Amino acid sequence: MKVAESKTKSIYKTYMIYFLCMVCFLAIRIAYSNGFLDFNDASVNNMVSTIIIQVLIMFLLPFGLYCLLLKVKPKKLLNTCNYYKLNNRAILISFAIGVVVFILNIAISTFFSTVISFFGYRSAGSSSSSHIYSVSNLFLDLILTAVLPAFCEEFLHRGMLLQGTKHAGFKRAIVMSSLMFGFMHFNINQFFYATFIGFIIGLISVVAKNIWPAIIVHFTNNAIGVYLEYANANGWFGSNFYTTLGNFFSSQSLLFVFLTTFIFLSLIFILLTYLIFALYKLTILRKVENAVNEVYNNKDEWVANSPVSIRQNRAIKHVVESTTTLNLNFEEMRNPIDAVLPKQPNKYKTTLRDRVFVVGCVVLGSLVTVFTFIWGVIY
Repeated sequence: MKVAESKTKSIYKTYMIYFLCMVCFLAIRIAYSNGFLDFNDASVNNMVSTIIIQVLIMFLLPFGLYCLLLKVKPKKLLNTCNYYKLNNRAILISFAIGVVVFILNIAISTFFSTVISFFGYRSAGSSSSSHIYSVSNLFLDLILTAVLPAFCEEFLHRGMLLQGTKHAGFKRAIVMSSLMFGFMHFNINQFFYATFIGFIIGLISVVAKNIWPAIIVHFTNNAIGVYLEYANANGWFGSNFYTTLGNFFSSQSLLFVFLTTFIFLSLIFILLTYLIFALYKLTILRKVENAVNEVYNNKDEWVANSPVSIRQNRAIKHVVESTTTLNLNFEEMRNPIDAVLPKQPNKYKTTLRDRVFVVGCVVLGSLVTVFTFIWGVIY
């Protein structure tokens, strides 16, 4: 009974904290759009607003509220969010996944931007004519656009939100965290690719049972975009990336572009699958190997079907299933994904009370996102 009650409080309060963060974020956006907190300098405004939104609203506020409302210590919360050490090979693979995700990001954002443009949507764009593309500004923009969002947004979505609601099912938690990630951008032009990329990052964080790969992927995706913007302005390596891509699509026949894009994206998805599996081997499977070695510390005691072997089997099952997302009941698996996203035997069934704040998040996010679409049409 206490376990069920704990899960109820975790899910309900996690959604409540996220709803409060979403409201605060929207309030800051409205304040800036109406001229409040204006320092008469676009770069200063951008820096201050980013720090407020990322550090205060997406990290410190949920961190403090979670520790206070659920009465857990900061170290326990970080462990809940899976801030575990990552080996060097897993780090390199995470960076590679980030590059692949950036490519997918371009494809998805281009597709949905084209779709909504057919309905008359026009993006407001950004006033970057006065922006100074110096090396020092590059590093500042990398911190504001890549480092802070990677740490703060991943803590909020793949850390607190996903892990705080996993008792209702890993698959549901991944979907909800990715959907909220899309809504939190409060922009129709960003909603689609942010939701899709959020799903991939959420899957990676669960498959590895570690939030650092998600942080690295998020950072890499944003950092490449920032660099290419500066490269285009300064003529650095890669400055013709978007121009070359645009020329290719405009100079070829529609059928050729479609076939080429289909083949290329198919290869990209295959590469992404391979990289995620490689990350899985370096994280989860290594934990399994360590668990087995820990239990079988004396192989001379192993005798099939003996009381010792039975105890060892139970010990392995307990260690593996408590430290990973693996399900060792192979008879209960209905598809391959159940190996890493198992059918949880004690999955908590959410009540109407648990879903009050998540419904509020969906309604609020949907209204603002739809409004940005309408504004982009009539503006």
